[in-house]
Amino acid sequence: MKTKLIFLVMLIFCISCGTNNKPVSDAQKQKIIGEVKEVVNTIVKNGEEANFDILSGLFHNSPDFVALFNGNPFTYQQFVDMGKSLFSTLLNQEGTILDEKYTVLDNSTVLFTANSKWMMNFKDGHAVLEDPWAMQYVFKKIDNEWKVISFNESGVEKIVKASDTPKELNQVELMKKWIGTWKNEIGKDSTVISKFIPIGKGGLEGSQNSFLKGKIVSEEKNLWGYDKKSDKYFCARIWKDKPDIILFAFWFTSENACERIPFEYISNPEQAPIKTIYEFKSPDLVTKTDFEKNKPVKTYTGFRIK
Repeated sequence: MKTKLIFLVMLIFCISCGTNNKPVSDAQKQKIIGEVKEVVNTIVKNGEEANFDILSGLFHNSPDFVALFNGNPFTYQQFVDMGKSLFSTLLNQEGTILDEKYTVLDNSTVLFTANSKWMMNFKDGHAVLEDPWAMQYVFKKIDNEWKVISFNESGVEKIVKASDTPKELNQVELMKKWIGTWKNEIGKDSTVISKFIPIGKGGLEGSQNSFLKGKIVSEEKNLWGYDKKSDKYFCARIWKDKPDIILFAFWFTSENACERIPFEYISNPEQAPIKTIYEFKSPDLVTKTDFEKNKPVKTYTGFRIK
C-alpha cells in the first residue's frame, strides 16, 4: 500500500516538474480553480446519476493513466471495465463533499483533494454507505480541456440496507433457467464449458471443464439443492485434482438476476467479502460479475450452446 502511494506522489511530482514552472499569478490560479471545479461538479453530478458514459469521458485515455481504489491499481481500460460493470448495477448515488482543496501545481496541472461521503443505491435494493471517503484527483489541461490523468479513492464501506428479495419469487422454478450447456470465454484461449441437468423435484447436478488452447486443465462437479427454510439453494463444488470442497449459497433476487456468496455468510449475506451476481440478458445469454468488498473486479459472458 505504501509503495503504491509513494508511486502516486512521485507521479504528481514528476508531472509538475516536467511542465511549465513559470509562476502562476493569484488571478490565474482563481481562473484555473474555477475551470477545474466545473469538471469536479460534473464528475459528482454524473456519479450521482450513475451516468458512466459521460463520467468516463472526463478521464484521459492514456497508457500513463493510473487509478487506485482502496489500494488496488487500475489501468485506464481496467477502470472503464470496472466502472461500466459497477454502474450497470447502480440505481443512483447520493454524494456529499464535506471539504475540498484545489492546489495549482502549474498553469496546466491541478491537484484536487476532498473528504466526502457517498450513499450507493443499487438496483437490487441494497445500499452501501462510503463514509469517510477520501478523493484525490490530478487534472491536466489537454487540448484545452481539463482531464483526470490519475486518481485515488479510498475509505470505509458499510452495507446499510440488504437486498430486497421478493417473497413471490419461486426459487425452484427460476433455477431451471440454468438447465443446459453453457460456454464461457474467460480469457485468451481459455474456455469453460458448464453443464447442468435436473435431479429430483428441484435439484441440479453440474459439471464444469476448463480448457486452455483446447486442452482440459480442470474438471469440476457440483450439486445444487433447495433449502426451504432459507428459501435459497446450497451448492457443493469439488474438483478432480484437489481434495477441497467449497460450499455456496445461491438465490434469485429478481426474475433475471441471482446472487452467490460463500456458504459461511448465509446468516449475514451483506458481510460476505466476495460475491458473484449473474444476470440473464436472455434465456441463452447470461453475464457473471465477481465482486470483492462490493466492488466489481471481473465480468464474463456465458452463452447457451445446448
